[in-house]
Formats: sequence, structure tokens, C-alpha cells
Amino acid sequence: MKSKANILALLLVMMATTAIAQDSFIVTRIKGNVVNYRTGTSLRAGDVLQPSDKVTFDNFDSYVISIGQNMGRYMIKLHEPPAPDATQQLTAIVKDVAVPTKRRSLMAERYRPNESVVEDLGSYFGNDKFSVIGNEVLVPVNPDKFQLNDSRFIVFYYRVNNNPVSKKIGYEQNVLKIEKDKLLNTSAGTISNDEIPNVAVYRYESNTHSSEEITRFNLIFVDKEQLTNEFLTILPILHRQNMSKDDIKKYLIEYYYDFYGVTDSKSIKKFVDDLVDGSAGN
Repeated sequence: MKSKANILALLLVMMATTAIAQDSFIVTRIKGNVVNYRTGTSLRAGDVLQPSDKVTFDNFDSYVISIGQNMGRYMIKLHEPPAPDATQQLTAIVKDVAVPTKRRSLMAERYRPNESVVEDLGSYFGNDKFSVIGNEVLVPVNPDKFQLNDSRFIVFYYRVNNNPVSKKIGYEQNVLKIEKDKLLNTSAGTISNDEIPNVAVYRYESNTHSSEEITRFNLIFVDKEQLTNEFLTILPILHRQNMSKDDIKKYLIEYYYDFYGVTDSKSIKKFVDDLVDGSAGN
């Protein structure tokens, strides 16, 4: 029985490898500069890569996000070697560095757009990546769980230029207001990119000078115009699959969660609804 199980497992791996090897990849987003080795031109959204194509990355942080013919979602990225090497090669064959995503379940990623208030900030933010679409997000907190006032509030703690920063999060009527400009511009300096790593969220009570850590995550602000263009690249691919409007919306939201992390459910739903409903008939 064990040998049969091993053979079956081997066949499944071979089938998955063959599927990737035969798939082509439609580029939907590029970070950094990635060049098609054969043509010498930088990749752009909408370009198609074959499994045998070679690509050259400008550094190990660069990557390509793509959709395969099987509608799978892939990150094409170099695997950084464990130790520095002066002869490191930044060119690779696409099929060797194309990694499929986990195809996350929306419910598993806390997609709950019908919730009127947030019951648990730890669950809302998660402990990996939390992203904000645009420059701010409003987070209504259940006052029965935590009443925001002058003596009870939420603090984000992180480091800028290796200096500690504590930011009291603004609020109104028990609704937190997470704002990009206020978080990126600090007395310790300005954060030049749109990501703040290792943000610790604290519940603070000034009367007792006590605090409680709720969670930690990497906070990412996603440019709304760039995201719109990215989704507009994807929409024709989905339309060619004769997907229903609801299936298209679900795919776009799952795509977002795969590559940008958890976000506010109402925000991503409204963004996708507006884009898909507005593009009807296009």
C-alpha cells in the first residue's frame, strides 16, 4: 500500500510540474525592472512569457506577478542564495522560478464585508501582512469591546531609521482612522516607500499607564491608481473565460489577498464592485 501511495504522490508532482511547464504566463504586475532576455526589453503588464523564456532581474527583490492559462496565479522571482556570491546570476528560465500561490480561501482570510463593526482587532489585522487601499482606512471598533476616548486609545509602535516611533491612532465616534501620511511622516524621519515593517498594535490606557499588545504585522499602503491598472489588465483575461460577474469579483479579491495580504473587507469589496460594474460591456 505504501508503494502505491508513493507512486501516486510522484505522479501528482509530475502532473503539477508538467502543467507549469506547458503553461504560458500573462504579466499583471512587475516590481523593479525585469527584462526579457531574448528581446532585451523590460517587461510590462500584459506581456506574455513562455515557460522556456529567460528573464533578467535587476536585483533579488524584483519579481513578476502573472496569471497562467489555467487561471493559476504565479510569482516569478529569483530564489535568493543562502550566502553572497560575486558570481550570482540574475537571469533565470521562467518555468524554474514560477511559483504558484496557495489560492487562499476568502473566509480563511477574514473576508467579512457585512460586518458593521470590528469585534477583534487582532483578527482584523492578522499577524502577517495588512494592506490599505489608498491613503486611509476607517475601522469601526465595537464600543462594547473597547471604548475609544482620551484615556483609552490604540497605538502603533514601529521603527524608523532604527529609532522607535509611537503613533496614537486618530478616531471619531469609535472609528479608527489609519492614515498613510501620518504614519509615514514621523519625528524620526520619513519612510520613503509604502511599507512599514513589524508594526506592533497596542491597546493603551493612560489612567493606569498600562498597555496590551494586540498583534504585529507589516503594514502596506497600496496605490489605488496602480491597483486599478493592474486589475484592468486582468479583467480581459477573466472575460475570455466567460466568467460570471460574481466569479470575476471573487477572483480579483482572492488575487488581491494572495499578493497584497489581508485588507479591510468593505474597502476591497467596494473597490472591486466599482471596477467590475463600471467596466460592464467593455
